[in-house]
Amino acid sequence: MAKTKRKRKKRHDSMVLQLMILVAIVLVVFEGRLVVTMITHRSSMRQTVVTDGTTTTDSSGTLGEQPSAADGDSTSPETAFTSASRGSTNHDSVLAGLPLAGNTGAAATSAPQTEAPKHDTVSNPDSQAIVPKTDPAVDDSYFSDAVFIGDSRMQGFQNVSGITQGTFFTSVGMSLPKMKSEAIIQTQDGMITVAAALSGGKYNKIYIMLGTNDLGEYDWDSFHDGFVACTKRFQEIQPDAVFYICSVIYVEESKVQTGSYVNNANVDKINSILLQVCEEQGYHYLDFNEILSDGYGSLIAGASSDGVHIYENYCKQMLTYMKNHYIPVTNDDADASGEETESETETETEGSEA
Repeated sequence: MAKTKRKRKKRHDSMVLQLMILVAIVLVVFEGRLVVTMITHRSSMRQTVVTDGTTTTDSSGTLGEQPSAADGDSTSPETAFTSASRGSTNHDSVLAGLPLAGNTGAAATSAPQTEAPKHDTVSNPDSQAIVPKTDPAVDDSYFSDAVFIGDSRMQGFQNVSGITQGTFFTSVGMSLPKMKSEAIIQTQDGMITVAAALSGGKYNKIYIMLGTNDLGEYDWDSFHDGFVACTKRFQEIQPDAVFYICSVIYVEESKVQTGSYVNNANVDKINSILLQVCEEQGYHYLDFNEILSDGYGSLIAGASSDGVHIYENYCKQMLTYMKNHYIPVTNDDADASGEETESETETETEGSEA
């Protein structure tokens, strides 16, 4: 009986010893992992700091006191970009849409944020052919002896600008070839050419809005020569008229459905030709894009439903622009007009006496 008790006690002591050894092994493994983790974490805290282009290592393993989310501080985009440009050495990552520096070891630098350059609406802003703003503004009576020739944009101006005087010879789709030779003006007697319509009255001012339907269709030299020939023909019909050549208004390209040639690069080109013609022939250039451009070579966003034809409010602005941009009548013109009137009166008197 005593021997059995001794065997059981030895077995018990052996199990206790094994259990203690197992516990010791577990503790050693756990503590070892903890030590490795602490060393690794401390090593990861050591970062490269870039100051004024010089790279140094922070021996303390920290970058100083940084605000934490627990403090209720949210990092602004500026702060985030500054921190990234100072601390990151991962050259394959992208921050705020800006790729970091390449494999040169340099930290990322932000590109200067510059505003897009403003866009002049005319090729030569100092041209003497451009009609300047004139005070005081005229009223609608100024247009009583004017004729307006143009395409659907001019037709839209006639319909919704609020203008009350003037004669309009307009046609949807009017282009240079059509204006020169085709019967496109509707009258009580049927369709006639623009030249024939001009021959039917006396006009002291001629406004021409043409070019939108000519964008990309002809080489530019042909357009220049054809436009000069056409306006000279009109001058023969109305030799005393002042000619106002209207700029082609910009388009909103994202809305245009009539083809890729209707774009603002072509608008700029055709307007440079119209201005050139004005300088060569003594015509006057009205730059509507001065008020209808967004400042970057395009039509004001939202000024048109289809990207081409202008809403009522902007047509009203065009009329205001015309009233503030005109050629004043000089004293010589007034005297000549007066002499003509007196001559006509004398002729009528002589005719009455006869």
